[in-house]
Amino acid sequence: MPKAMKEIDEIIELQTNTETEKLSFSTKYLVQINFTFHLTVKSAGFSGTSRLCVRRDEIQVLCNDLSKMHSALKGTARLDDNDSDAFIEFNIEANGRLNINGQVGGSHEEIFLKFKFGSDQTRIPKFVQDFKLLLSNY
Repeated sequence: MPKAMKEIDEIIELQTNTETEKLSFSTKYLVQINFTFHLTVKSAGFSGTSRLCVRRDEIQVLCNDLSKMHSALKGTARLDDNDSDAFIEFNIEANGRLNINGQVGGSHEEIFLKFKFGSDQTRIPKFVQDFKLLLSNY
């Protein structure tokens, strides 16, 4: 029996303080509990887009970890691609600076992008809210 695939056209973006830095998750598919995103990053004059596949429960853990980080102004949250070594990691400093780093695309691919940029903790609640809305709608 084939898996039911649902096409989704939703974009979740982490707002940053500048136009030169961007992190967005363009939702493409949901197959059972697995979401496929086109992850786009813009950082330090470079940009890249790649697929990122994660399970529903991994998104829930990310949301919980980010919410705890926002409240405590400390901690780390990470989301790993289930099909490669691509990842996104968030950590927060005591002064509220939010650091975002990771890798777009797998290192086994011909082209991949490692990145790092900063924002601030005020951007976390909307980002988490958008992911929770996606999870509740699908």
